[in-house]
Order: sequence, then C-alpha cells, then structure tokens
Amino acid sequence: MIPCLRNPHLGRHSASGLIRHGDARAWGQLNVQPFAFQHSLSSHPLLSIERLARLSERAFDRDHYKRYFTPCELRVPREQLKKQFRESIEQIGENGKWVALHYIDEMDPEYADLFDLLLADIEEIIEIPVRSQMTWGSLSVFMSAPGLAVPYHFDHETNFLMQISGEKDLHLYPREHGSLTAPEIEDFYRHNPVAGIYREELEQAATAFLLKPGIGVHHPPLAPHRIRNRDDVSVSLSVYFSMPEMEERGHVYQANYCMRKLGLRPRAPGESALADGMKIKFMRALSTSHPRTHDELLYSGVSRLAAPFKWAKQLRQRA
Repeated sequence: MIPCLRNPHLGRHSASGLIRHGDARAWGQLNVQPFAFQHSLSSHPLLSIERLARLSERAFDRDHYKRYFTPCELRVPREQLKKQFRESIEQIGENGKWVALHYIDEMDPEYADLFDLLLADIEEIIEIPVRSQMTWGSLSVFMSAPGLAVPYHFDHETNFLMQISGEKDLHLYPREHGSLTAPEIEDFYRHNPVAGIYREELEQAATAFLLKPGIGVHHPPLAPHRIRNRDDVSVSLSVYFSMPEMEERGHVYQANYCMRKLGLRPRAPGESALADGMKIKFMRALSTSHPRTHDELLYSGVSRLAAPFKWAKQLRQRA
C-alpha cells in the first residue's frame, strides 16, 4: 500500500463555491484534457502581495526554505535572508523576479483552511472523495514581474492553476499528440524536473489560454506547458494533488528508466498489468518505508536504484 502524506485535518469543510462548476462536460475530462473554469479568489485577502510577503517569513520555520536560495545566498545570516526574501515579494513589480511559495497550507492554518475549501469544491464537482483518497496535495503561489516567462515543463500531479491578479498566456500540450517521449518521462521520474524538451512542431497541438483574474485552468498530469506573463505583476495560486494510481505509474516509469539504462526495452505503462505490478512492487520495496515528504515517497526508490549508474558515470569521468 502506498503511504499517505495528506494532512489529517483535511475534510473539515464543505463546498464553498470558490471554484465554480461551469461546463460539466469539461470536468468529465479531468486528468485527460485541459480546460478553463471560473473561481472567486481574485480579491481574496490571503492572496494579496502584502499578505503573501508576510507569509514568506513562515517559510523559514521549515527546512525546505533552503530550496528558494542558491548555496551562495545561504551563507547570508538567516534573519537577513528572511528580510531579503520578503522584500523580493514586496518589490516584485520593480525587481524583475519570479518568486514561488510552496506548501503554504502547511505554513499557516488560514491557508490550510483555504486548501480544504478548494478541495471540497473540486470533490463536489467531480464527485470523487479526493481528500480521503489522495496520497498527497498542497497549495503553491507564484508571483512574477511583468514579461517573465516560465519555460516548457510538465508536472506529476493533478493541477488547478488559478489567476489572482495580472494576466498571462498559457500554452498546454496534450499528451496524446506525442508531446512527450517515453525517455523524457522516465528522465522526469528519476527526479529531473526539466526533462521535457520543447520542439517547434509541437506548437500546432498546443491549447492556448489567457489567464485573467477569476479564470483557472486544469493541467492534467504530465501535460507539458509554458507560460508568459503579460504587462502587470502576476499572482497565481496552484491547487494540486496526487492519487495512488499516479504514484504507481511513476514507479513503472522509474523501473523502465533503469531497465533502459541496462540496454533493455521495457514495456510502457499499461501494456502489461503483470509487468506493471512487478515494477511497482520492486520500486516500493526500494522506497523509504516512512516518507516525510512527497519527494521521498516518489523518488527515494529510484534514487537508490540509480546510485550505481551515477557511480559508474563518475568513475568513467575520472578515468
């Protein structure tokens, strides 16, 4: 059984209408096709630049704050670094930066309540008890200066990206058009977040969305996308979660990555239930039995399995 990292306090709230139902046919394509929807968060007090700047200081209560900085920046005294991080958000309109805050539902109970309300809305629309079934989920907020772009990439989770302020252009590339190759996905699941390779011929398959305040877009898992901010400061909120079948599919790709490294030609996920089951069991056996983070849940096994390949590569380089 896949370990569960979901917050035990989820499930306290009922649907609130922050996410609007919209086109039922579109929601029927959840995790298959991207689609736009409406939300009521554009004037939410928790999502103003001022409030998010204050929230940024709470990031330093957790060890993962180090992910926001380079090794050189981490040499700066902690209190000075905290002040600089807050100012980078307060001055986002002038400094040309892109700033993200991850796991904000774990930083502050008010954001945990917001996360629970949004999941309750999603549950009511899709009629699936996400909060009791998901292995993990969280909230992230993205703030960017005018004109900045987010490169082509893809993600593991089911994602709902909601525009709070500013405007930006989003291009999504559906998987069924061959946007991703098996080696790209396998490389991603060995913990390379930029494994996707953009090719000009993919552009004709892209679905374009203009994100404005009050508009959100559903990103299916493994659907590549790229984003460019328009002429104002952009604030976006991302609600994302992972279901057990997503973790299992990731483990199959991880096993395939290592098999391909050995010169084998592994079967793709879904081609053989027996082969998939054996790969999943193998990767679970290698994974941390009591993961503390989603990275440990999903990647600890492949990290152990890939260690000999890394050692051999380093040995060849030294030779």
